[in-house]
Amino acid sequence: MKKVLRGISIGFLATIAILAIIYCLLGFYYRGGFPCFTWINGVYCTGKSVSEVNEELIAKDPYQGIAVLDRGEARLFVSASDVDYSVDYTDALNQVFYNRSPFAWGLYVFENLSYNYKPQVTMDKSKLSGIISNWEIFSVPSDAKCSVKMQTGEGFILENAHMLTPVEDRISDRVYRSMMQGDEVVDLGEFEECYVETTLTASEQERVSLYEKLDKLQDFDVTYDFAGETVRLSRAVASGFILTLGDYAKASEEEVKAGGGSGMFIVGGKETELPDADSIYTVADILTDAEGNPIISEKRIYDFLSDAAEGHDTEWMMKRFKNGLSNEVILTTGKKGNGKIYDVDGEFENVKNALISSGTGLKGTKSFPVIDGVLTVDASEKLGSTFIEVDMKNQMLYYYVDGKLSMDMPVVTGNINRGRGTPAGVYNVYNKRYHTYLHGVDYVSYVNYWLGVEKGVGIHDANWRKKFGEEIYKSDGSHGCINCPIDSVSKLWEVAEVGTPVIMYY
Repeated sequence: MKKVLRGISIGFLATIAILAIIYCLLGFYYRGGFPCFTWINGVYCTGKSVSEVNEELIAKDPYQGIAVLDRGEARLFVSASDVDYSVDYTDALNQVFYNRSPFAWGLYVFENLSYNYKPQVTMDKSKLSGIISNWEIFSVPSDAKCSVKMQTGEGFILENAHMLTPVEDRISDRVYRSMMQGDEVVDLGEFEECYVETTLTASEQERVSLYEKLDKLQDFDVTYDFAGETVRLSRAVASGFILTLGDYAKASEEEVKAGGGSGMFIVGGKETELPDADSIYTVADILTDAEGNPIISEKRIYDFLSDAAEGHDTEWMMKRFKNGLSNEVILTTGKKGNGKIYDVDGEFENVKNALISSGTGLKGTKSFPVIDGVLTVDASEKLGSTFIEVDMKNQMLYYYVDGKLSMDMPVVTGNINRGRGTPAGVYNVYNKRYHTYLHGVDYVSYVNYWLGVEKGVGIHDANWRKKFGEEIYKSDGSHGCINCPIDSVSKLWEVAEVGTPVIMYY
C-alpha cells in the first residue's frame, strides 16, 4: 500500500514538473511575440512580432483617401497616394508588447486581450494644399453676382444674394484633420468656419431690397375651383402682374375705365394711375417708383380672372355634362344677353385689396364666386338624355337623343340691342303648332313650324331670313324667338315631343 502511494506521489510531482517545463518553454516562446489570445483591431496576434502585426494591420484596411463635399454639388476626392499618406501601428503595438510579461501568459488566458488602436499617420500637407487650391469651387464664375431673375414656373427669384465664399486655408486644414483621423468623407457644409458671406455691392443690395418687395407681391397660392376643375393663381402667375421694362409703352396707353382695372396700377400699397416716365425707374429690368416699389397692373389681374371664368362658362359645363364628367350646370337667366355667371369684379377687388392692404397674397382653395341670381341645375335631372340645347353665344341649336347628338343648326335669337333678347333658362316644349301666325305689337308673321318654349317664345322657321348664325342677333335679331332654317327645323318639329327639356344660355 505504501508503495502505491509513493508511486502516485512521484507521478503527480513528475506531471507538475513537466507542466512547469512546458509553461516556461511557452514563456520563452512568447518573448519573441505577443502572448496568447491577443487581438488588436480584429487581427489575431499571438506569437507574432510587432513588425508582423504592423504589416497585417496596414494591409487589413488600406486607406484610399477622402471624399470632400462642398455646400453645393461640387465634390473632390483626395487620394491617399497623392499626398504620401502612410500609417504605422508600431508605437501602439510596442505599448502592448512591452507591457505584458511573456511568462504571465497563463494569467492572460482568463483576460480579454482585445485592443483597438489608431495608427500614427503621416502625410505631406503641402501636397494636400496644392490639390485643394486647384478645386473649382475657388474659381468664382463671372455671373455669380446678386441678381433678380424671372424663373419659369416660379416667378421672380433672387440669385447669389447671400452667397458663401469658400475659405481655402480653412478647408485645407479641415480636410487635413479629417484625413489624419482616417475619415473617408468630410462634408464641409457642417463646418461654418469653412465659408464666409460675400459682401454685396450697393447695386446688389438694391436688388435684394427690390426682391423682398417682389416676394410679397407674388406670394400667391390660391386654387380656384370651377365645378371640379381648378385654376391656380400661383407665384408664377402673380409675377406676371408686375411690369417690366418692355411693358411701359403699352401700359401708358391704357385708358382709365370703370371696371376691369384698365388704366389703374398698384404702387407701394396704393391704387394709382401710371406714374410719369420721369418718375419711373428700372431695377433689374423691373419698373419701380422713386422708392423702389414695383408697379402692378390691375388690368393683368382682371384679365387673368376673366379668362379663367370665361374658360369655365355655361358652354363648358354643358360639354362636361354631355361627356359624363359632371351634372352641375350654372347659367344666367333673363334677356340681357350677358352669359357671365362668375363674379369676376368681386374677386378682382378681393385680389386687389390683398395686395393693397398687406402686400401679401391669397392662399388655399376656394370656389370661384358666382353672381347673385344665377341658376344652378342638376342637368341629369332637369334635362335627362333627350333635350334641346340653344347656345345663344354661338347662335347654335343642338338636339340630343339618348345622350347623342341627333341634329344641329345655326339660329338667330332675340335682338339684345333692342331689349328683345331670348330669355335664358331651363324650359320645356309646351306646345307644337303647324302653319300658324305669330302676333306681336308691331308685327304678324307666318311660320310653318312652331315649338313653344316660354311665354310666347318659341323655336320656328323664318323664311324671311337668308342667313343664320354668327352675330346677326345683336343687330338684326328676332323679337325673342329662336329663328331656324326651315329644312332643319321641320325635322326637329317632327321628332321633338311636347315636354322635351330645353336649355337656353348665353
